[in-house]
Amino acid sequence: MRSVQVLALDTSTSCLSVALLRDGLTACEINLTVKAGHAGMLLSVIDEVLNKSGTPRTAIDLIAVGTGPGSFTGLRIGIATAKGLAESLGCRLVGVPSLDTLAHAAVPSYLPVMPVVDAKKGEVFCSRYDEHGSRFSGYMNLRPEEVVGLVRDETLFMGSGCELYRDVFIRGLGKLYHEAAMHLWNPRASVLAGIALGMAPETYPADVLPIYARESDAMLLLERTAKGKAKR
Repeated sequence: MRSVQVLALDTSTSCLSVALLRDGLTACEINLTVKAGHAGMLLSVIDEVLNKSGTPRTAIDLIAVGTGPGSFTGLRIGIATAKGLAESLGCRLVGVPSLDTLAHAAVPSYLPVMPVVDAKKGEVFCSRYDEHGSRFSGYMNLRPEEVVGLVRDETLFMGSGCELYRDVFIRGLGKLYHEAAMHLWNPRASVLAGIALGMAPETYPADVLPIYARESDAMLLLERTAKGKAKR
C-alpha cells in the first residue's frame, strides 16, 4: 500500500513553517524566522523539504495550508502558493486555521488553551479551546484587556501576544494566567498536517480562503475614502 504524503505550510506569522508528513510521521520539517517576507523564501523552503525527505512533487497526495488569522500578506502568499501547487499537481487541498494549529500543539493539556497572536495596533488574534483542543469560541481580534475580561478559569496561553502583553495578562489574571513554552508560540506545519489528515479536503482549491478576523488596512482606507466621498 502506497504511503500517504502530506505537504503542509504555514505563513500566518513571522515564522515560516513547511513540513512533509509520510503516513502520519514527520519526514522533514523546516521552521524559519522571516524578516523580509515569505515570498522570496517559500518555494525554496518547500523544495528543500521535499529534497531532504526524498519526495518528488508528483508523489504529494494532500497539501495543507494555514489560513490564519494572521499576517494579511503572509496568508495571501501561503494560500496562493498552496492553491497553485494543488492545481498543477492535481492533488487535494485543505485549509487549517492557524490558531487551531497552535492550540493542538499544546494538547492534551491540563488547562483550557488560548493562543494569542500579535495582530498589530495593540491587539491580538485569539480563540479559546478546551483541554482536548476543541474550539469553543470564534476567531477574535481583541485588545489584551478584552482578552483578560473573557478568562474566568486557569488558562494556558501561547503565541507572540504573550511576549508583547505578558504584563497586562499577569496584572489582570494573576494565577489564572499560565504560559506555554516558547517552542509552542508559532504554528508548526507538522501539527497542521496532522490536523489536515482528519479533515475533508476542499473540492476546489478556490474554496480555501484566509480567515481575516479584521479588515486589512487597505480595505479600511477604501471604506474611509468612500464614506468621505459620500458626505460631499
